[in-house]
Amino acid sequence: MPFTNLKLWLYSGLAVALFGLILRFDYLSEKVDSQKNELAQKNVQLNEINETLKAERESLRIATENRTKYYLELESAENEIKTLRARVDSGAARLRIKATCPTIAADRPSDNQAAPELTEDARQAYWDLRREMTQCPAQLALAIKTLQDDRR
Repeated sequence: MPFTNLKLWLYSGLAVALFGLILRFDYLSEKVDSQKNELAQKNVQLNEINETLKAERESLRIATENRTKYYLELESAENEIKTLRARVDSGAARLRIKATCPTIAADRPSDNQAAPELTEDARQAYWDLRREMTQCPAQLALAIKTLQDDRR
């Protein structure tokens, strides 16, 4: 019967080893499940970050388009003012102001029979005012659009 004890020890050892393997498998299985859960959470976070980045890119694209449109409008206005200024300076066009001239008495001869014109300072002030009037709506439109985009 010496082999019976040996067989018993061998079967017991195999049972303990098998039980150890089952415990180890269970532990590894739980670890894999926890890693899968953690990976799923990380994927959700990554998707949220990607969505945020997409929204930021779209917002930046819209803002860039608005700024480009504003600068094109501003450049167009500047070109119009330069063209008008060149026409006035060349004599092709004249600046006319609605004004009234004082009446000259018939008994007093007048030295200046020419039509009134703006002085150079007044002409420059006119061009500055015209440029500001042209730029103001474009600047205001850009500010409004930027505020609307920031609220989104």
